[in-house]
Amino acid sequence: MPLAAIVHLVPVSDLIEHDVDDEQFCVCGPGSEWLIADDGSHGKIIVHHALDGRDLRERDRGSAH
Repeated sequence: MPLAAIVHLVPVSDLIEHDVDDEQFCVCGPGSEWLIADDGSHGKIIVHHALDGRDLRERDRGSAH
């Protein structure tokens, strides 16, 4: 089986530089999920959290609609 692709989703212009070399060492505590396509290919997406509070503001805006 070939190596899986790993993709980091990182907030732009955050208060810190996120560690994309090892998800366990990034201070934002990113979440991750393995994805499997219909053709059997697979990969991992790592979602980093913004430390400037934008996640909370975006969630508040989304729940108001």
